[in-house]
Amino acid sequence: MLIVLQRIALVATRSLAVVGLIALMSLASMTLTDGLMRWIANQPIEGVRDIGGLAIALAIACCFPVVMIEKGNITIRLAASLSLVLSRVLEAVAATFVCGVMAALSWQMWLYAAKMARAKETTFVLQIPVAPFWYGVSAIFACAALVQLLVTIRAMLDISRR
Repeated sequence: MLIVLQRIALVATRSLAVVGLIALMSLASMTLTDGLMRWIANQPIEGVRDIGGLAIALAIACCFPVVMIEKGNITIRLAASLSLVLSRVLEAVAATFVCGVMAALSWQMWLYAAKMARAKETTFVLQIPVAPFWYGVSAIFACAALVQLLVTIRAMLDISRR
């Protein structure tokens, strides 16, 4: 059952990373077009900077879940100097810690989004409400925490495996 969930999570997180890549590439295209318009016609595209910060936040957040499921985060392994069981225990503890950090990050992003919503904060030029973007970032971090929970469960099950 856990393996099936991990496979589903892998496909879902890779798809989410593609969404982040599309957001980043769209921003790059808009920035390039804006630069060309400034150079050729002295007419910048209004609002590119407005969208830029929000698009980058979403693009970066979209990469976190796939890093969690593929265990691509920076890791220091002490397995060579420790027993196998102790090494697996440390892996489980580290996975639990990362899961907690991702959950806390999601919660803090949610609080930030709520603050932006209460203040009716918008982008400067286009007047786009920013709270929905930050709620999206929070939801993506919550997904990353859930994915990391799968990694944590797997690490805990590996402790007793010989």
